[in-house]
Amino acid sequence: MRKFAGLIATLSLGSAALVAAPATAQDAAAATVDLSVGTKVFDSAGAELGTISSAQGANVVVDLGEGKQVTLPSNAFGKLEQGPTIGATKAQVVAAVDQAAAGSDAKLTAALQPGADVRSANGTAILGKVKLAAADGVVLTTPTGDVKLPRNAFFVGQAGLATSFTADQFAAAMAEVNTAAAANDAAVATALVPGADVRSLKGAAVLGKVKSASAATVVVTTAAGDDVSLPRSAFLMSPAGLAAAYTAEQFASAVAQATGAPAPQADATADAATPAPDKPAS
Repeated sequence: MRKFAGLIATLSLGSAALVAAPATAQDAAAATVDLSVGTKVFDSAGAELGTISSAQGANVVVDLGEGKQVTLPSNAFGKLEQGPTIGATKAQVVAAVDQAAAGSDAKLTAALQPGADVRSANGTAILGKVKLAAADGVVLTTPTGDVKLPRNAFFVGQAGLATSFTADQFAAAMAEVNTAAAANDAAVATALVPGADVRSLKGAAVLGKVKSASAATVVVTTAAGDDVSLPRSAFLMSPAGLAAAYTAEQFASAVAQATGAPAPQADATADAATPAPDKPAS
């Protein structure tokens, strides 16, 4: 499963929440105001509100700092000498964003159900379907594989469950993740040779040595001489070298469970029930 993170769910603040100029004046200003990415936006008091992080069609996303963003219609912006402005103070905007975030959490929890479609930020494209939702992230099934995103990368928009990715951003991120995953898989395949050290997830401890490897499983021999079979997908390359996705404690527990199981009775019974071959006739 692929992972990539770091995007924050975009919250919408309707123009009704803004103390703005009449619509005709707004439309005229929007035609001349600079709403390009990186432009600073100012509030109604002339203080800096934030920086434009994206502009898709009629929607403009302003980064307020401290992990908060707000999406505004382009006609909500007026023009000051120092740059674009909106008809509300930063405190009002932040309060509205916080209120929207609190109110949307219950809706998001209800929407994050297995099988639910997940749309792009503007709702026009379906990026994938929810496979699993947990507190630490949401797994999506996409045409190019499963990917795990942070829960705060999702929101409920007018079209339903969505992420803060546009379709193009999501496709580019998936391509990057898949390329990195392919490179990691190739490196793991090269490293999985008999005798190679297998380190813990953080690379601090050597869990054992590779005994054998196949497309599905890898047999690791521990320092105590015990063999344990692990799924091939549990291996990755760390800065310290070949590693398994286990802490030292988790691995020790898995080994204890594997080696502490009683010997299969079926095999012993079968061996006992098999008669010895007759001696050849003389």
